[in-house]
Amino acid sequence: MYVAAKVEVEKCTGCKLCILSCPEPNVLRYLPETKQVAVNQQRCKGCGLCVTVCSKDALTVSSI
Repeated sequence: MYVAAKVEVEKCTGCKLCILSCPEPNVLRYLPETKQVAVNQQRCKGCGLCVTVCSKDALTVSSI
């Protein structure tokens, strides 16, 4: 079991602030077809920086 970020798609507005805050490359990416952000949970270290910058509370960090 490990900790990783998860996007609540119904809350995500695609502002991309979480992508800019993430210290790890290629963990968060913007999906233009849905206009939302997706998380590569295998690469996520669970630091929670993305959660702190999300004004819509669309991201959480939890055990996977």
